[in-house]
Amino acid sequence: MTTMISEVYSAFKTAGVPEQEAQEAAEAMSAENLATRNALAADKRDLSNDIAGAEQRLSGEIGEVRQEVAAVEQKLTDKIAAVRQELTAEIATVEQKLSDKIAAVRQEVAAVEQKLSDKIAAVRQELTVQIATVEQKLSDKIAAVKQELTVEIGTVKQELTDKIVDARQQVSAEIGEVRRIVSVIRWMLGFMLVAMALPILREIIVAWP
Repeated sequence: MTTMISEVYSAFKTAGVPEQEAQEAAEAMSAENLATRNALAADKRDLSNDIAGAEQRLSGEIGEVRQEVAAVEQKLTDKIAAVRQELTAEIATVEQKLSDKIAAVRQEVAAVEQKLSDKIAAVRQELTVQIATVEQKLSDKIAAVKQELTVEIGTVKQELTDKIVDARQQVSAEIGEVRRIVSVIRWMLGFMLVAMALPILREIIVAWP
């Protein structure tokens, strides 16, 4: 008999149980203990298989989440590129308008100067006062045009700056939202894994000899 069977047998004998009955009772208790150990070993194997399956499923879900995050990041990148392209096109258009307007003003000034030159050549002494008046008007007109262009340029720059700031804020908000979603998903996955493992661990602790 093993040590455990011997101890149980001795306890029964001490209690006054007949020898044959004491031996049979000790062997029966030893067999039941062995069966319990085998059942616990089977439960451990089942638990290991369940945990492996859960880890595999979680790995697949995490892969899907990473793909979704990559897709969102790609959309954000495309959106930023589109905004930059749009701003570049608007800047080019504004610059072209300003260039055309400056060229028109220069042509107008050149035409006026030519007229003045011809007029001065024809009646220089007679039109000295008139030339001074015209030059003053031209100076005022150029100053007014410059002032108008300065205001328009400042307005365009402010609009472009506001658009860039709005685009950056929108992109930052979307990236923050994506990061928050990923954080929540990671937390939920961890909670699910713990929730799945707790009942199994509780059974093991209860069944453990």
